[in-house]
Amino acid sequence: MVDKSASDGERLGGTQVSQPDLLAALRRQWMTVLSAALIGTMVGWIFAEARPTVFESRSTLLLVAAGDEQAPGGGRERTLDVATWATVARETSLLQEVADELGMQLVNVRARSTVTPAPTGDVLIITFEAGSVDAAIDGATVYSERFLARREASVNQSTINEMARLESLATNLETQIAGISELIDAEEDRGDDASTVQLSLLTATQQQAIERLAQVNDQIVTLETDADTGRVLVDPGTAVSQTGLSRSLTTLAGLMIGALIGLVAALLRDRYDDRYASAASPASLGVREIARVPYRRPGSAAPAHSMQAYSRLIARLTFVRRDSLERGRSVLLLPVESETLPDDVAVSVANSLSASAELTGILIEVWSDSVALESRPGHWADTLEDVKSVREHNDLVLLPLHGLDRSAAGIGLAALVDDTVLLVAEATPMQRVLEALDDLRAVDAANVQVVVITGAGRHRAMLPPDPITDPMS
Repeated sequence: MVDKSASDGERLGGTQVSQPDLLAALRRQWMTVLSAALIGTMVGWIFAEARPTVFESRSTLLLVAAGDEQAPGGGRERTLDVATWATVARETSLLQEVADELGMQLVNVRARSTVTPAPTGDVLIITFEAGSVDAAIDGATVYSERFLARREASVNQSTINEMARLESLATNLETQIAGISELIDAEEDRGDDASTVQLSLLTATQQQAIERLAQVNDQIVTLETDADTGRVLVDPGTAVSQTGLSRSLTTLAGLMIGALIGLVAALLRDRYDDRYASAASPASLGVREIARVPYRRPGSAAPAHSMQAYSRLIARLTFVRRDSLERGRSVLLLPVESETLPDDVAVSVANSLSASAELTGILIEVWSDSVALESRPGHWADTLEDVKSVREHNDLVLLPLHGLDRSAAGIGLAALVDDTVLLVAEATPMQRVLEALDDLRAVDAANVQVVVITGAGRHRAMLPPDPITDPMS
């Protein structure tokens, strides 16, 4: 595995550490980002679909001062405490009445309902949640009715008690006045012996009692035992809403979270990805890539773009600076390994080059016995003399071999040919490519170049095992 953020500078012997290109990394790992985004979107959509739909009905109540209450006007005279009535609305006995009428459990009614005093001081808001619109409206309506009935009974009961007290006081005053009248009559019957002071005192006392009785009777007249203590301002049926996040928002949130996770995963994966396609800068590692050509299966027709790619590769292999006056050049086609490349990739590239050369007028000879060279190292010198003679009549002599993981003979042959072309795939581990380059440098291989084979992973053409080069067969 190649650490792309640090190994570039170390391999070149420099002190500067190269930084990865984030955009290039995301382009290489776009499938990771896309997969994570799709998974996040799917999870968000499933979560939104799995959540039950909840509807909330809201009932707005106006509390009217009655009995001994005073309308909320602030200051010391305010006696209508809406916050206290909000607490009363959460009494267990009241919630039980609501649960009985709705046919629900007490704990469910308590969990699905709320009572909140409004900042205005005389408004109370009751909400009720349910799985359907009708159930939410029924819950808020029953709750409001039960609360208003409880408040009316409570306020009017205090009025009834006050009226009973005033009526008892009026009766006592009437009895007192009657008794004083008898005392005044008795004193007046004494004639000249009557006490003027006593009569004045009795008369003043009687007058006070009469005035007090008049005040009590006035208070009794003003009391109402069936006063309006509150009413519904906003009907629950007109204030219904759906609670929670919408499906579109939940799905969008899943997409964004998935994409974010995908970005992080893509950067981490690219950071430790050893594939050739994920290398930040192959050239800085000593890799000289000269072309990218598609893999052609045996017997398949070559499309136009494939022929063009191979024609460009022929030009790069043919028109190079030569150190001798020899006409042709011997080119070794050496796959780095056979795990990400088909076993016949070298032969396929050689045949494709030969077919493309027919259109360009360049003479190419494919050395069909090159594979046999791997198993006969003692005859390399004689065979290469034959290659030189063939090279005199051709522009290129191609020697396709097996991958380095099947035979190490390609390292030795690379020192005896004019050019060595390493064949790699985008999925080939970069460490294997660097190891191959190190081995070729150790034998002083000349003009080592790299050609990337695209589309090789989709066509795995397995050749029959060679009994000479593959002892395990």
